[in-house]
Amino acid sequence: MCKRLLLAASLLIFCTPSLVSACSCYVGGGKCDQSWNYGKVIFAGTVTRQLVSPDRFTKVFQLSISESFRGPTIAGQDIMIYTGNGGGDCGYRFEIGTSYLVYAHLAGDRLVTSICSRTGSFAETAHIIRQLRASQKGEQVADLFGLVRRFPTPFDGEPLKVEALGARRVHVRGSNNFERSTTTDHDGVFSFPTLPAGTYSVEVDPPPSDMSNWHLNGGNPATVEIGATGVSGCSASLYFAAVGMIKGKVVDDYGHSLAGEVILEPADEKDVEAARRRGGLISSKTDTGDFQLLLATPGRYRLIYRPKAGAAPPVSSDIIKVNFGEGIAGFRFKVPSVRQ
Repeated sequence: MCKRLLLAASLLIFCTPSLVSACSCYVGGGKCDQSWNYGKVIFAGTVTRQLVSPDRFTKVFQLSISESFRGPTIAGQDIMIYTGNGGGDCGYRFEIGTSYLVYAHLAGDRLVTSICSRTGSFAETAHIIRQLRASQKGEQVADLFGLVRRFPTPFDGEPLKVEALGARRVHVRGSNNFERSTTTDHDGVFSFPTLPAGTYSVEVDPPPSDMSNWHLNGGNPATVEIGATGVSGCSASLYFAAVGMIKGKVVDDYGHSLAGEVILEPADEKDVEAARRRGGLISSKTDTGDFQLLLATPGRYRLIYRPKAGAAPPVSSDIIKVNFGEGIAGFRFKVPSVRQ
């Protein structure tokens, strides 16, 4: 099943979908995300209506194009965009009346997109649209640019209402004590037009609440590698979220690391079934025993370990209580050696 984590917007993602089968998204490495500049068809437009689907695997939407950045589309044109039906096929969820930046490809005579592309609403792609406009005009693209947002914690199944964080100071720090700062605008967009080549850490002044930089990008340090000045065009999506986290290592009785999969399961069976209906349980595959699991809501959980190979049954941990926005690090998930 193709799972899309909303809190992982900064990852470089590729997808090779089929509209009639499950798709697989590839998460690429590297610390300079240039995927905003990939794609043969890139345009901005507003969804005007949903059309009759040719089959039960496909959804079709009509969009009115406002800007065309690459490919055969023309501003003012109405086009049809095809995507999967949702669930495990990586279909993108368009909403009528919302404006989007769409990354598509041609499949025969159809324009196709998916959640594995950089397609997103204007609010999610404001930083990218500005650089596409600059590139189209032959202007220099910023060495580093991005978007800063806040994800409230969802409760009772309510959807996330993402908030752009304006007037936040963004700091980049490199070697030799190099430091530069800028401020996000009302759309949460920031830009560093030129930076010397090197590796930088990126920090953002937290919003005026109980958050800190531990809540920036799920507690993972934000770093970016800038190449030659004026060429890099590195995109960064930064977010604050009051998410919980369990981070640790799976070991046997002798302290040896164990490869396999760690699954986060709610302690209440009813919550387990509800999570599966929403798209599945959160999990982490590991070859080194190290795992990290992010969770959007506080609660009582247990970890399930499934060995990488062999017929050994899964092993459950004791119940773990995670409070609002709490991070549990250094958790030792001990698996009895007899079960290996």
